[in-house]
Parts: sequence; C-alpha cells; structure tokens
Amino acid sequence: MSRFTNHTDGIPGPQGPAGEPGYGALTRWSPNLKATGLIFTGTGSSYPTYNSYYAKNGHIVSFWIKIDLDTVTNFGTGQYITELPFMPITGSMNHFSGWVLVDPTQNPDLAGHVVLNADHLTNTKDLDLHYLKQAGGAKTAIMEDMFSQTNPVTLTTDTTIYINGTYLTSE
Repeated sequence: MSRFTNHTDGIPGPQGPAGEPGYGALTRWSPNLKATGLIFTGTGSSYPTYNSYYAKNGHIVSFWIKIDLDTVTNFGTGQYITELPFMPITGSMNHFSGWVLVDPTQNPDLAGHVVLNADHLTNTKDLDLHYLKQAGGAKTAIMEDMFSQTNPVTLTTDTTIYINGTYLTSE
C-alpha cells in the first residue's frame, strides 16, 4: 500500500524552517526604488518598499511589492523603477501586473487608481513601471506609457503602488 493512500499523512512537499530560502517560506525584502530626482527619507521599516514579500520554491518565485510613498520629499521627474528579488532565467522577459492607489479617499473603482504593468527586460532584475492608456480616441487599442510623477497622475505621500507576479529564476 502506498503511503499516499493514507490521507492523514498530508501531501508530501518541500520542508524547511520559516524564512529559509528555497522552501516556499514567506520572506520580507525591500527592493530598490528609483527615478530621476526621487528623494525619500525612509530607511529600515520606513523604507518605501519595506512591506514587500517573496516566496521561492526551487526555481519558482512569487512576489508582492508594496511601495508606500509616505516618506517621499521629492517625487522626481523620471520613470519609476523597482526590482525583482532574484535574477530571472537568462534571456527571459517578463510582464507583471500592478496598480496604484493614488488617493485612498477616492473609490479606486471610480477615480482613485491607475493600472500598471511592470516590465522586466532580459538579464536584469529591474522592473520599469508603465501605466495603461488608450492609443487614441474611443475604441482604440491599449498601450503603455512611462509611469512617473504627473504622468498620468500627480502622486502624493498618500499614494501606494502594488505589483505582483510569478517567474522562473536560475538562482
């Protein structure tokens, strides 16, 4: 009789202590955040990306990035860029979803958010942030544009950015 027929044993899977990389444990990490002219005062637990997490199981990485802009003193002028926790497999390009809660006092389904894409280019951990917009008038295709301060909205210290996804790494 196979041990898999005894359902009290549970499902066999990776085992390891919490926080040990490679076993699917939830791990907090603070990815870099940059843009031309971006200045913030947060460090440690007040760093804008402090409440970001990943889980790595073998070569599969799932991540959730939260960027809290409450310590920003200058939002800068360039495109916002953050990063993945591990280098993706060589030659891969990834496209992850995200959104921006611009104003928490507004209903995000009506006026208070922006839909994002975070693009990873080959052989880097960087995620270039883009927002989605119509290419032209009504009933035109959707395209991406660089996400930065005032493009497409004015960000404030109340703004929070969220990005999540799953990808393959060789690490």
